[in-house]
Amino acid sequence: MTGLKKKNLPITNPSSSNTTPSSTQHATCIPKRRSDALLLILGISVFIFAVLHITWHSQHLHSTTHAHNSGLKNKLDGFVRETKGERIRGADELTGERSYEKSLQMSGSGNKVKDDSSTIDHHVNKSASDANTNHSQPIKAVTENNALVDSKGIDVTQHTSSQSNNERNNTKPNSAVRPVADSNNKHNNTKTNSEVHPVAHLNCVDHGGPQDQTIIDEMVFWSDIPSDASYVSPMYDANAPEKYLTFEPDHGGWNNIRMAMETALVMSHAMGRTLVLPAEQGMYLLSKSDREQKRHFGFNDFFHLDSIALEHKGFKVITMEEFLTREGVTGRLRNKDTNQIMYPPHNQTDYNGADTGTGNLFQYLRQIAVTPTWEPWDCALAIPSSTDQKAVDELNNTLHSIMDGSYGKKKPTLEEFNGHPTPVNASMAERMREMLADREQLCIYDKPLQEANVIHLKVHAGVRLLTHFYAFIFFADWKQDLWSKRFVRDHLRYVDDIVCAAARVVEAVRQHARKNVNYKASNEEGIYDGMHVRRGDFQYPPVLLPAEQLYDLSKEELSENATLYIATDERNKTWFEPFKKHYDVVFLDDFLHVIPDVNTNYYGMIDQLVSYKSRVFYGTWWSTLSGYVNRMRGYYIAKHKREGWEDGTMQSYYFTPAERKLQMRTYIPVRKPIYCKEFAVAWRDIDKGIEELA
Repeated sequence: MTGLKKKNLPITNPSSSNTTPSSTQHATCIPKRRSDALLLILGISVFIFAVLHITWHSQHLHSTTHAHNSGLKNKLDGFVRETKGERIRGADELTGERSYEKSLQMSGSGNKVKDDSSTIDHHVNKSASDANTNHSQPIKAVTENNALVDSKGIDVTQHTSSQSNNERNNTKPNSAVRPVADSNNKHNNTKTNSEVHPVAHLNCVDHGGPQDQTIIDEMVFWSDIPSDASYVSPMYDANAPEKYLTFEPDHGGWNNIRMAMETALVMSHAMGRTLVLPAEQGMYLLSKSDREQKRHFGFNDFFHLDSIALEHKGFKVITMEEFLTREGVTGRLRNKDTNQIMYPPHNQTDYNGADTGTGNLFQYLRQIAVTPTWEPWDCALAIPSSTDQKAVDELNNTLHSIMDGSYGKKKPTLEEFNGHPTPVNASMAERMREMLADREQLCIYDKPLQEANVIHLKVHAGVRLLTHFYAFIFFADWKQDLWSKRFVRDHLRYVDDIVCAAARVVEAVRQHARKNVNYKASNEEGIYDGMHVRRGDFQYPPVLLPAEQLYDLSKEELSENATLYIATDERNKTWFEPFKKHYDVVFLDDFLHVIPDVNTNYYGMIDQLVSYKSRVFYGTWWSTLSGYVNRMRGYYIAKHKREGWEDGTMQSYYFTPAERKLQMRTYIPVRKPIYCKEFAVAWRDIDKGIEELA
């Protein structure tokens, strides 16, 4: 082609069919055209490849960074999802996380990402086998002597509200840290996570205060027991196919919903099953939308369920969306009656916020799962000590011997145990006698139930788990029984945003009480009394009394002129005028300035936490909100060995009925109706036997 001159090139009209070049011209032009075309194509290909390469790298880094930051911006401490509503897992499990960290490795730098609640240092994660290197781990790193250290290896145990003074005295800084991890990686439920929120840890610096650690410590009723994290139910088999527990939220108010969730969670661990969390939905009385705020909730909005799963062996939790994606749309679920494959309705997997679609979902779950019709009113759910049939037989035989008198003692009655609790480490038969003092049956988790792929707890006519977990679930092994009670105490507590908001209110109430000179000249501790007056839509007329009558019923235990914090759903505060004549009355409304950005749907929970710190508490019988206030009081009294810790009693009362007023002043065994109050068996002496599980 180099020998050709421009003037010798033929001039042709490619659109004309009458113009035909000679054979010589054709032989000369064709190579030229082919070479030019090849060069043009090659040049364009190189250009496109370069553009695509640069674009891909830019988008990949952006997408991984976005996925990483999106997870961190979740309101929950340490809660990371793969996509909206999907897998609950540790940050180091995310593909985006690993890709992002790889890019950081290549650049030779770390990255600081600020989420909604704190600034977290992100460093390259190491595997468990390489955990003894000196790479910094963000907080939830534990030294070999169980000291809690931050991302720089500095001992922050002194700021961890869960540890006792003795535990703190035995800790010291150690630069060689190990992340909390679990060797169980089955089903991608990796437990290693450098961003786990230590559930036992409470520091309000990143949650709007208070700054005073004394106030923060005062809110803590839970404990940090590292050995408990290693306990695995005898029903759990890491080598067996994964089994699931699904459940429908209770249809009542928040505390009824909470109670049923606690029961489902304890069941899932006891049964060795993965807990499937319901989709985010509107909850009764938790749908206030008076400002731009969230009003569809999942349980992870209230509790550190992410951290619980990451900190504990044998406990796994996933979202409903992942369950349906993993098991439903893949055709792994079958109709329990026909054995035909059943797919989710319309193959839908994301039900978050879809209030109208959950009915179809629950109907589907009822068809593919075993749905026990347990009724806490009639029976206690018995968990055998092992998967051996002999353990089931032992429960049955013990039950029959207790009920027919062959055990050697008369049939148990409530009166036998009033004021006389059974030792927590007593024999199975003795503990069963008290559990069945007001019931006669056991619902045993037997072989057919153990072998079921999915168990679904439905809410239907005559079937409702309106019960306390400890009042319904009976463990053959007393150590497992106490472990489950500690598990709920130490881990199913409200998230930091809620607890810290309540701590700010408690601090403000105490400051107000100190200025109340009408009570007494000096009130340096800021002591106040509390009560919960349930009105609104409450369906129990016997407690819907006039304010004057409530005052008369409670005045003997309350201090005249003292600051009185009233938790109530009564909007007309003038209704409380009879109390204002005798007390320095305050409400949560008086302290909203210290919690300006808190979701108003959390106000009931904040009321609970503030009420639990009162000197004397008056509750409303039949109210599960009042009940939970007393359970938290019981936890705190037992933890600090305050008055009443040995028998589980406290300075709490009920307005009415008259025969229920002193229910918290003496030990009462579990009795029906179970939901009306909390029972001391939930907190009394539950720290016994810890060393035997270690």
